[in-house]
Amino acid sequence: MRKIPAALLALTLTASLTAPTAGALKTDSLPELDGHWSQAAFRRWHGYGIVEGDDRGMRPDDAMMVSEFAALLSRTMGYTKQAENRYADLKGDEWYAPYILRLTAAGILEGDGVNCNADELMTRERATVLFARALGIRPSEAPNLSSFVDGDSAAEWSAGYIDAMAKAGIIQGVGDHTLALGADITRASVVTVLDNAVAEYVTEEGTEITGDVDGILLVAADGVTVKDASLSGSLLLAPKAGEAVLTVENSTLKEDLLVETSGAQVSLTGTQVQGEAALTGDGNALTLGEGTKAAAVSVDGDKNTIAVAEGASIGTLTARAAVEVDNQGTIDKALIRAGGVVLDGNKPGDIQVAEDVDAPTDGAGNPVAGDDQQPEDDGQQPEGDDDADQDGSEDGQDAV
Repeated sequence: MRKIPAALLALTLTASLTAPTAGALKTDSLPELDGHWSQAAFRRWHGYGIVEGDDRGMRPDDAMMVSEFAALLSRTMGYTKQAENRYADLKGDEWYAPYILRLTAAGILEGDGVNCNADELMTRERATVLFARALGIRPSEAPNLSSFVDGDSAAEWSAGYIDAMAKAGIIQGVGDHTLALGADITRASVVTVLDNAVAEYVTEEGTEITGDVDGILLVAADGVTVKDASLSGSLLLAPKAGEAVLTVENSTLKEDLLVETSGAQVSLTGTQVQGEAALTGDGNALTLGEGTKAAAVSVDGDKNTIAVAEGASIGTLTARAAVEVDNQGTIDKALIRAGGVVLDGNKPGDIQVAEDVDAPTDGAGNPVAGDDQQPEDDGQQPEGDDDADQDGSEDGQDAV
């Protein structure tokens, strides 16, 4: 294999680059990439229409701008909802404005509080954080970057994400164990990190995934079935899938199930979710069929429904938004952090209601829990209580 020049590698590849088994690829040869260490990654993601290049080609060794990075992430995930423009340096008619505002609406890009800085070059630090947020990789609570010679250069807002990405094997730093977080990231490195993180990118309707998936399974199509599979990374149903039907049978999800689209129907049977099943989109229907066990389920989107069949179980249900739950199985604990929660069927073993939040009711409007019950600390920061230092360094520089 050709040795990767350290000067070109912003975040190095830590797993082999393999052609995806799901999704249709174009056959463009991209001759300007012949012999380049990133050729396989570019060909894969160009085939999906995510990396398009321009009249100068793919320009793998050029640094990537924030605007270009926003376009790549938005195309990959298929974000459609746009935030109101709050950035002083964004007029709204730029080619990249929709991508910036979509990432903002998704909570991926936050700027420095005034500007989005779309015309600046993307640094490795910012790229790592944006990748992690988009792919649902949660920051480490106690990050340890001591294995990198410059690990102490990571800002407070980025250290947890960088540590989580490193532990997942997605980033490794340059050849001398240096993160070089303040340096610009090249286009080749951005595409390679994406290629390294996403083991399967499913774009064809009706695809069936079986066997071992070593990394993130990113579903961007309707009618996908995951059967007799073991996933080491998260299963992410992206907004690009739309009002999709996703079926998971007799599988093990060692990380999270992330439902980021809206109006989807997700059905699990005989499946173990060892991480968290998170409904962040609106109007989704999650069904846990017989033999399914989820360590945790969380709801942040509006108008979601959850059905727990007999013989299925949830360890901890956290409702941060109104949700309708039909529990014919077992829910060990329910943490109620929002009003409008409906709990029908079997009562959870422990129901804890946050202060100033209405107790949940059943479908007939009868209270299911008392107003004096308080939630345990689940280690998550309450919504709306953002740390001012999380999104930028102390000297006021733009974070992401």
